[in-house]
Order: sequence, then C-alpha cells, then structure tokens
Amino acid sequence: MAMPLTELNDPALHYPPSIEDIQLIQESIVLPLALIVVERNRRELDRKARALRSIFARAADLVMMQMKADLTLNTRLLIRSGITVCKDSHSNGNVSYRYNCRGFEETAAFSHEYIRNEINRRISAYNTGIFTKP
Repeated sequence: MAMPLTELNDPALHYPPSIEDIQLIQESIVLPLALIVVERNRRELDRKARALRSIFARAADLVMMQMKADLTLNTRLLIRSGITVCKDSHSNGNVSYRYNCRGFEETAAFSHEYIRNEINRRISAYNTGIFTKP
C-alpha cells in the first residue's frame, strides 16, 4: 500500500536519527556478527575433547540464547522505529552499512579493527552476565 503524500512530505520524517536510534543501528550490525563468532567457537568446542568442554559448551549455549533474544528485541525495535539497515559495501579495511531512519538515509563505515573490538567487548559482557548473580 502506498504512503499518503501528506506523510511522504512530512518534514518530521527526515530528521537525523537520535542517539537511541544510532545505538539500535549499531547493535543491529555488531550483534549478528558476535553471534556468528560464538556459534563458530561453539562448533569448535564440539570437535575437541577436553575435560571442561561441557562447561564451556554450556556457557556458549547460554550466551547464544541471550544474544538471539537481544537480537530479536533489537529487530522489533528497529521495525517499530521505522529503521532499516543493510550492508552497503566492503573495501580495504572498512565495511559500510546503509541505513534509513524514517526517511533519513545515511551510510556508516566501520573499520575491521573497530568491529572486531566491539564483538570482543560484547561477548565479554555476555560472559560476565552468565557468571554474575542477579
């Protein structure tokens, strides 16, 4: 169904995203990548026989469950906020993503090093959450 012209020309639709919107966008980029890393590490645990393998595997399972729940929540919030994010291009050392926030379109570029550090930071935060009492 087409959008009414009154809504299309509404200047309120073309304001830059708020800080909360930017955080949602960043989360939608980093969290799926962190989940891929944890899943890959979990598969590696299954291939190796170690004495503490079951403990590490269970911790990885808990982290993956929480990440998937957070990713689902993030996706719902993005949809509710009218934000779309997609990978734009991949060049030497940088990955860029294009986002549309209620009519405001922009590109965000991240270095591989930044993304790697963010993934490690997020995984560490999830690991800490497993072992702390509520």
